[in-house]
Amino acid sequence: MIFKKIDSDPIRIRAHHLLCMQGFQGLGYDDEFTQRMGEIITFLELDPSQIVEIITETDEICRLCPNLIGKQCVNDHCYKIKKMDVCVINNSNLKENSTITFERALKIVNHDLKLEEIKIICENCVWADKCLFYIKRIDL
Repeated sequence: MIFKKIDSDPIRIRAHHLLCMQGFQGLGYDDEFTQRMGEIITFLELDPSQIVEIITETDEICRLCPNLIGKQCVNDHCYKIKKMDVCVINNSNLKENSTITFERALKIVNHDLKLEEIKIICENCVWADKCLFYIKRIDL
C-alpha cells in the first residue's frame, strides 16, 4: 500500500503529528498504522510544498489506527491525543483548520514550541524515548 494523493484537497494532519513525523522511527500501534505513517511522511518529505490542513481530530495518519471504530476513537487515549493537538496549536502560530505548506508548518512548530511545552505535549507518549524529535530537544 503506497500513499497517493487523489485530489487537490489538503492533506489533513493532526497538529501533534507534525512533531511525531520528525521523530518517527518506524514504531506504531501495529504494522498497518506504522506503514501508513511512514508512507505519508515520505510523501510529504519528497514534496514539502504540499498543502496540509492542521486539525485536532482524526487525520490521514489516524485512518488505520486500531483505536478507531469508524472515525471515532474508542478509549480515553484519544482524549489525551486531542490534548496534544490543542497544546501544539495554543503554543505556536498554527491555527486549527488552517491550510499551510508542510514545510512552513514544520518551521513554525520547530521555532515556536519551547522545551517545557514539548515536554508537556510528549510526556505520555509511549514512543518518546525512541522519538528523534523528542530526544534531540530534551537531550535524554
